[in-house]
Amino acid sequence: MNGTKPQGMIKIRRLGSTGSEAVFATTDIPRGTRLAAEIPLVIVPPVSEKEELADFCKAIDQLPEDKLAEIAELLCRASLAESIKNNEYVRYQVRGFYKAKKWKDGQGNLRQGKKLQKFVKRTLYLYAIYLMNNVQLGPGGKYGSGIFSLYSRISHSCVPNAHSSWNPTMERLTIHATRDLKTGDQIFVDYTGNVCRTRQQRAFSLFTKWGITCKCAACTDPKIDQLRYRMLVVDQALAAYTCGASREPNFSAVHRIPQIETAKKALEAAEELVQLLKRQDLNGMELCRVFRECSQYAFDDGAFGKAIDYARKELELEKLLLGTETAHLKDDFQGAKYWVKHIQKKITKTHFG
Repeated sequence: MNGTKPQGMIKIRRLGSTGSEAVFATTDIPRGTRLAAEIPLVIVPPVSEKEELADFCKAIDQLPEDKLAEIAELLCRASLAESIKNNEYVRYQVRGFYKAKKWKDGQGNLRQGKKLQKFVKRTLYLYAIYLMNNVQLGPGGKYGSGIFSLYSRISHSCVPNAHSSWNPTMERLTIHATRDLKTGDQIFVDYTGNVCRTRQQRAFSLFTKWGITCKCAACTDPKIDQLRYRMLVVDQALAAYTCGASREPNFSAVHRIPQIETAKKALEAAEELVQLLKRQDLNGMELCRVFRECSQYAFDDGAFGKAIDYARKELELEKLLLGTETAHLKDDFQGAKYWVKHIQKKITKTHFG
């Protein structure tokens, strides 16, 4: 993909002489707009880490040359590519895959020697690209992992202005604006998927997998990092309350986080977390999750009006982040639409038996 390629409301642009690319808005874009719904270049099914390489080989073996070439255009750290190239175990596995299938060329001749080595070398490079650019499809890679041409060119920020999510109902990776964008704004997503972390925690994850040293406001402004630390503390306290750990004796002294023992206190803490997220314009799925927690804690505390109000706030935000194609979120009331109906029924049952 050379130069600038239009993508509707957004475009891909090269950044200086580095050869790296980024994605920019070509027009003013309102919050909640779907910027893209992207089909993966390749999908690797959900497998163990041990089986991932073999399944990757199987997946790319089925791709036409134009798709392989498109994957090869994606960014890959030179150190990662070199590490994979020099990994004897990985080379052995890839070479073994092609030998086992007795791969032949277009004339029916068995690929071996230099011809085989050429394809092994290419597969190793494509695997390095996959390791750097793959996206988990669904929570914990429930639907596998994939590589996406457009998404792979969107840069990271710990203060993102867009949200990406795999939608198995559509079989697309959707990308939505989480705030109003102006013409020329660069599009950013959060690679880590968890804003309730300190700068040091985020820095470790970003550098380990992507070789990124983030320079966004959250990583350079100590005041914002203090807010993130508070978010982490509150989030951990709520997690301890939810799983029952906060009932342990001397909980705060041992774990150095607040002890929450009642639904009322949990609601107060969750509402503080909502305000911390909003204060930083963090309008992603973390805010959706905390709205859900507020709804549950309010119900547990008997504040039924608040429970419904927060459930509806979650639904409103979810539509902006995911769209309305959420049939895949029906199980266990994962989707806000289903949670609203569920909490309404629970309140009715509590009132009328």
